[in-house]
Amino acid sequence: MSIDKAKWICAEESVEAPLFQKKITVQNPEDAVIDICGLGFFEIYVNGKKVSDDLFVPSQSDYTARDLTRAYYPIHDTLDHIVYYKTYDLSAHLQTGENTVDILLGNGWFRQTERIGEGNFSCGAPRLIFSLRVDGREYCSDETLVWRKSYITFNNIYRGEKQDHTLALSEWKPAYPAKAPDGALAPDPAPADKSIRKIVPRAVKTETGKTLYDVGENISGFATFRGGEYGEKISVCYAELLWDDMTLKTKTGGDTHIEEYICDGTDRLYHPHFTYHGFRYFEINENVHDISVCVVHSDIDVTSAFHSDNAVLNFLYTATIRSLLANMHGGVISDCPHRERLGYTGDGQLTADVGLLTLDSLSFYEKWMVDIALCQDKTTGHVQHTAPFMGGGGGPGGWGGAIVIVPYMLYLHSGKREILEKYFPNMLLWVNYMESRSEDGLVVREEEKGWCLGDWCTADKVAIPEPFVNTYFLVKNLERMAKIAEILGKPSDIYREKAKKCKQDLVRHYYDAQANTFCGGIQGADAFAFDIGLGNAEMLRSLAKKYDALGEFDTGIFGTEILIRILFENGHADTALMLLSSEKKNSFGAQMLRGETTLCEYWWESWHSHNHHMFGQVTAYLFRYLLGMRTLNGALTVEPVKHKTALSAEGTLTTRFGKITVKRETTHTEDKITVRSEKETTLIYGEKKFTIPAGMDMGFVFTND
Repeated sequence: MSIDKAKWICAEESVEAPLFQKKITVQNPEDAVIDICGLGFFEIYVNGKKVSDDLFVPSQSDYTARDLTRAYYPIHDTLDHIVYYKTYDLSAHLQTGENTVDILLGNGWFRQTERIGEGNFSCGAPRLIFSLRVDGREYCSDETLVWRKSYITFNNIYRGEKQDHTLALSEWKPAYPAKAPDGALAPDPAPADKSIRKIVPRAVKTETGKTLYDVGENISGFATFRGGEYGEKISVCYAELLWDDMTLKTKTGGDTHIEEYICDGTDRLYHPHFTYHGFRYFEINENVHDISVCVVHSDIDVTSAFHSDNAVLNFLYTATIRSLLANMHGGVISDCPHRERLGYTGDGQLTADVGLLTLDSLSFYEKWMVDIALCQDKTTGHVQHTAPFMGGGGGPGGWGGAIVIVPYMLYLHSGKREILEKYFPNMLLWVNYMESRSEDGLVVREEEKGWCLGDWCTADKVAIPEPFVNTYFLVKNLERMAKIAEILGKPSDIYREKAKKCKQDLVRHYYDAQANTFCGGIQGADAFAFDIGLGNAEMLRSLAKKYDALGEFDTGIFGTEILIRILFENGHADTALMLLSSEKKNSFGAQMLRGETTLCEYWWESWHSHNHHMFGQVTAYLFRYLLGMRTLNGALTVEPVKHKTALSAEGTLTTRFGKITVKRETTHTEDKITVRSEKETTLIYGEKKFTIPAGMDMGFVFTND
């Protein structure tokens, strides 16, 4: 029997975190394996010891059908579903004779009933299924298991957790049969969340019995402690920022994030089981001890390094990495780790490239791509703004276009042609959807009563026209699809012809020939146009001149990436570096000077999130253009763009072609470049080419003319 032949079971619906138990007798504990899924989250213990350091498993998914018409932005689409299970080897945990297997369930995303601004997407009470094979026998979940209430009296992924360790143990009761989710069971492909590192926080102040702590950086995770008298309630409250009076500023994280523990007087380690928080500061009762902070995110290694003599560029790299990791949980790249925590397709597609470039994250993004595809309506082709779908606003181009962009990035970083083959039909459906939402050649609407955003989070109010941006994304992705079709041996001309027609419509609606600009050049509009071949040399010069004079960004999440890339690729690297290094109001440098340690949702300081990764894609261009590490064309080359900005920088990447380090020291008169690569590579500098043997350090000095 396999896990999908076992029975789903549950406790009474009102129970927040039931504890299930199964006793088994084992003669030979070798080769003991369990396939298990507990929704929303589960922890498994054998003979009182937790069998894994995994947290918040299984990975989040679109578990089952829900009434999406009740969402804040109603959806009438039909989605597909999947439920993941984990597999654990229990051989080292079982003993000869009787063993006790305990499974603790939490609500997770399956029963999330506290934050319902986007809609109530609860799937019902926690439930469990498993198949345990040992000693030639199989033990499966069924009504012979027993359950009782645990000491967890409340748990919610957003709001926190409450525990009462003085509660008397309730009687065991037989399990109830539970309705199976609509999603088919599948092995969990994503790296699990873990406590990756620990930080000892710094006490900032003690007042009225509470101590305020500073972690020193904005993270995702939770605080742990020991102490507390019997029956004493210890509260832990979290926030990203402080008010001027040194109290917690919880507004940026979306209301209060708190844990409450009623202590039993022992020296146990107190911590939440089924929630994490996005925070830098927390407040806790002053009479506890051994206070520590667990940094929690998906178990993903950082496979890059960057350092320069420019403080802002250093901040940009470290803040991007920290923001990405803080938003990687359960196989989903969220927008922020506190207020929304949703897998926004716009945010995620924007930084998929830098995430794959700088982190060992291929399996993570492959799993998230499954979520995106499952959330596409197979009739209309509409792609949701969040995946797994949990509501949320967005637009059909920058958000829905993830159905093309993410598989393409996965292919470019992995070389896996089968990824493109798998998702090409989804891309075709999306094109059909975009065309069905077009009028007079422009993409002008999405779903009724929903948003149809173009760019987002511009420095001032969004002024760049939404149809312009959404039609840009249609064109850009049609051009990508033409390349993909060629890779797959399919006809490609149809996509180029569609793109050509859309570009003609963009010119007709938005190009001012006399001024030689699109949309009046507002918020990077000419960069959008240039990126799809609609610009000209004079427009490019005017674009660079505008930003040289402005000295800061006015662009949103999409325009910023496009602008920096266009400048780097077309002979204006000094302008790109100036913008990336700027310390004016709307810049990364301004965030650094404010003391941020992660990237912010908006350019200016506001009540919005201070841990959003969506502006971080430009970090990839420090490696790709400044240092010249090109890994996207089936080989590894070093081709830095020329610039005259006095700058020393060094970076390392671990790619599918091996590890490479490039150091570059640029002055107004010369360019020194040193390369070390595990495999043979090529340095291209202007018209010059040099072969660099594997494993050798080779230095070059060029005249900076």
